[in-house]
Amino acid sequence: MKKLTLFLLSALMLFSLVGCGGSKIADGTYSAELSDAATEANHGWKDFLTVTYKDGKMVEVQFDSKDADGNLKSEWTTPENYPMDPQPSEWIPQLEENIKATSNPDKVAAVAGATMGSNNAKELYRAVVEKAKAGDTTTAVIDTAE
Repeated sequence: MKKLTLFLLSALMLFSLVGCGGSKIADGTYSAELSDAATEANHGWKDFLTVTYKDGKMVEVQFDSKDADGNLKSEWTTPENYPMDPQPSEWIPQLEENIKATSNPDKVAAVAGATMGSNNAKELYRAVVEKAKAGDTTTAVIDTAE
């Protein structure tokens, strides 16, 4: 009876490991960015997200937005450059921290005053997670509903 119980427990552990294997995050760097149409709707800013995983865990996150000249929105720190409040130099780092805080894109906390950026970050994160689960390091290009 002990051998049968031991065998059943071993089989159960093996099946549970096999069941988890399909959703494991592969080590690597994964990226997603807005499509050209979504960038146009985003006032010419192309939001992008790059996440690096090591040992199945997130080790680096870069969320930002660039214009056609390659300027990063996070570097715009004056009302003359960006007339909305909060400034991107404040909300972009906060949004990166919010992404780091969860492995579930739907649970990324939005930043007050940066609704469109927060929504785009969630969509980009969702695409990055899908790419990471598949081990696909090509950049995902997404359209947003905004």
